[in-house]
Amino acid sequence: MTSRKNHTLRAIAKFALVAAASAAAASLWAQGRPECGLLLDAQTWREEVVTASTGPWPEEGWFRLVPRDKAVEVRAVKPTDGVSMVAADALYFRQRGVALKEGQRVGYRYPEVLQQPRMGVQHELSVGGTRFGLLAAYVDQGIEYTIAYGGESYRYVLGAPGADHTVVRAVADLDGDRQPDFVIDVDDGVYLLLSTQARPGVNAPTAHYSEEGS
Repeated sequence: MTSRKNHTLRAIAKFALVAAASAAAASLWAQGRPECGLLLDAQTWREEVVTASTGPWPEEGWFRLVPRDKAVEVRAVKPTDGVSMVAADALYFRQRGVALKEGQRVGYRYPEVLQQPRMGVQHELSVGGTRFGLLAAYVDQGIEYTIAYGGESYRYVLGAPGADHTVVRAVADLDGDRQPDFVIDVDDGVYLLLSTQARPGVNAPTAHYSEEGS
């Protein structure tokens, strides 16, 4: 009984989050900016999306991301596919009008370099033949990532004030534009940064979730 009550409360909370995200997305589209996407961990996907008989979750347009050794496996999935045996660190992403490229997406060859990026140090790297720069730094609002490629610079402030731990979980071209995309952890949050959704200057992450709230 307690378990069922907890699931109901979580479903209500998720509904509120999705409703808020939808309202925010409408505002962003009105301003000509990309819509915020949904990003779920494997547990939430299994317990709240696949097994939910009702709820606010869309049925189409989901992609599963599983970090592999020097790659990211991308697959289109549906809640009706059921629960499959996947890695505990799998992520489930959906954003209206955004499609990822399926298959094994080649990742950065030396992932250990970015496991704990040196703060305040410019990293000059390459993935899939594309060069990019990455700089992580502490700022008052959290941790700021400045990423440069294609002659432009893109800034993201991730986490919350006082954030002190970050890991670049994966770097790969996930959306097929030959530019690097990123999965980054900051404290208890996981952030997806897609190049096709970025604009030069300051950006919000394409999607994120908080492990603390899942």
